[in-house]
Amino acid sequence: MVLVIRLKYVQELSGGRKRFRRRYPTELIEKLGTEFFQVAMKAREGAEFLSEYAQLTKAFDAEVARASRTAEELENLSESAKWAEALKDAEKLVRGASGFDRDDDLDEYDPEVEARRLAAAQIEGAGGDPLLFKALVQPTGRAPELTLQDAKDFYVRVFQKGASKTDVDGLDRTCKRWVKFYGPLKNFPLSYLKRSVARDFVEHLQATPANGKNKPLSDRTIARELQRFSVMISRTIEEHDLEGKIFNPFKNFNSLTVGNREGRVGKSASEDRDPLPAEVILQMRAKLLGPRIRRPELSLIWRLLEGTGCRGSEIIGLRVEDVRLNHEYPHVVVEWHEGRRIKTNASVRDVPLVGDTLAAAQEAVKRAGKSKMLFEKYAYEGGPNAVSQALMVKLRKFTKNKRHVVYSLRHNMKDYLMIAGVGERDEHLILGHDLGSVGSRSYGGDEGRLARATEAMVAAHKLMP
Repeated sequence: MVLVIRLKYVQELSGGRKRFRRRYPTELIEKLGTEFFQVAMKAREGAEFLSEYAQLTKAFDAEVARASRTAEELENLSESAKWAEALKDAEKLVRGASGFDRDDDLDEYDPEVEARRLAAAQIEGAGGDPLLFKALVQPTGRAPELTLQDAKDFYVRVFQKGASKTDVDGLDRTCKRWVKFYGPLKNFPLSYLKRSVARDFVEHLQATPANGKNKPLSDRTIARELQRFSVMISRTIEEHDLEGKIFNPFKNFNSLTVGNREGRVGKSASEDRDPLPAEVILQMRAKLLGPRIRRPELSLIWRLLEGTGCRGSEIIGLRVEDVRLNHEYPHVVVEWHEGRRIKTNASVRDVPLVGDTLAAAQEAVKRAGKSKMLFEKYAYEGGPNAVSQALMVKLRKFTKNKRHVVYSLRHNMKDYLMIAGVGERDEHLILGHDLGSVGSRSYGGDEGRLARATEAMVAAHKLMP
């Protein structure tokens, strides 16, 4: 008894030959210009036939997936991104390719070359995507030039994971302003970036009205938008080893000539803040430690912000495991993890816990219980903004000065450290600022740095109201 297996989409031809023939989805037929994906099969039976059948099924799926991209998706896809996708699809087909016959006349036999030849023949025979065919036969061919769209896609995929909604929306807004002025990001190669291009864009931003207002964007808003845009470009240049080949004209955007305005685009948000007066800090403490406080987490967060000088997202993003209470020098570890990002490499640090700040950390750990995050209630994308807004409502009861905000506590800590005579290096270690030279960054061990930082923090706390 002979077992006959009839596979779907395989047609029997004369002379024992076989053909793989599968109809494309109705909605893709017009787009592809053909109704069927069909290829004459080389193998006729056995394991090679089954392998070739499986590989043709993968080729069909790849064609359908590529053709199913929406017009909106394709509109923003750069040529470099299309080429990268074609290479990935080609590699998948090569890994599954089989069913070819070895040419015994060849002195050297390369299975990958033969696999590529077979897959390419199948795609060509079916009238498939020319770019996929090229990726199969010329995988090392020159890739299309990287564009601003590639830079944005790369930055969003790699560096904006865990970023706040404000940062994500901010970069997207700046890119839309660019598109309005220069056209689609995918049409602007990174090699076209010049100083004159950046200067024209700055002047465009200066003439752009703020949302819902008749006056143009403020210098501070422009500075913030250009900073995000510059980081996006710099990260891409670094990742693709393009230093010295591609120029980032936005890297020193404050030195751009900006029409009739000052040569400096504007202060950053952090620079446009003042330390909180002692009486305001005392009033906030009384308010947050009072019996009517409905959200104890806010009180603990305020005490940690006040006593460490950390950024809001650094405190709110702490995991319980980041709070080292049993260490010789109790501290919190500010570092990257899956739940949040860190502003810069210098921001990764150990921040000492002393005085009331240590007590607040102990209470926070106790309240967290078995939760992974120290402040589980605010451990979501918009959590830091929600905390900031809630604390600002209370702060505005004691000061109407617009330069007084929650972030001002960081400026307070900087002042305490400076008045206490703490050296600049130790101050930067606590606040997470760039230390400058490599020697300064790498000198000394972790325990030594933490001991020095703790000593500096104790001196600063003696000056707190």
